[in-house]
Amino acid sequence: MKKKITVIQVLLILVVICCGGYTTKYFYDSHKAQTGFEELKQEVEAHSPKGDVVSRANNGMLEKYYGLYTRNNDMVGWLNIPGTVVDYPVVRHTDNDFYLHKNFDKEYQFSGIPFLDYQCYDGTLNSIIYAHNMRDGSMFAVITKFTDKAFYDAHKSITYDSLYNEEKYEIIAAFTTKVGADNEFKYYNYADMDDKRQFDEYVSTAKLLSFYDTGVTAQYGDKLLTLSTCAHRASNDRFVIVAKKV
Repeated sequence: MKKKITVIQVLLILVVICCGGYTTKYFYDSHKAQTGFEELKQEVEAHSPKGDVVSRANNGMLEKYYGLYTRNNDMVGWLNIPGTVVDYPVVRHTDNDFYLHKNFDKEYQFSGIPFLDYQCYDGTLNSIIYAHNMRDGSMFAVITKFTDKAFYDAHKSITYDSLYNEEKYEIIAAFTTKVGADNEFKYYNYADMDDKRQFDEYVSTAKLLSFYDTGVTAQYGDKLLTLSTCAHRASNDRFVIVAKKV
């Protein structure tokens, strides 16, 4: 009996050590990732003009993003939700899986980086951006707080700059949907909406599923922004925010 208890104790100790090691590595990687993003933000700030002045590189690109673009020409813009940790560059690749676990410099990073859906392009009406829901609150973890109307009231707008223009968006709807469910809203199929019927269907469905009425809607021709993350880290639920360009 004593031998059996000893073996169990040893196994429990090993489990605790493994779990502790995994947790330590997870938060170390998260800290390293955030440090990397802070460096990118500092580079943007160093090339940002003072006040309302718009400074451009020779190719017409916003000067503040030109340096990062030359470092990685997969960069397509910069996303910020004022008052939250969401303040990241956005990249795009022909394969949506490419940046799931890579950083801005295409090196391994568990948290990845926000990326634009491969179906989106410069003239698309709906820019769909994905990022992980991280336990440390980074990436898109914060957007799940939009279930709370009070949180929405304090964070109604989003800034999403392209490489050439500074753009502001108002949130239309915040909702969840389950991938693979019979009643799933396949929002990810609405990147390139080429007719009014499809556009109206997307906006009306998003507002119907929304946790609350924001009082904001969109008309065909408005530019949309959609943010998506896992609603629950171990399920097929997705949390989605839809916004329109002001």
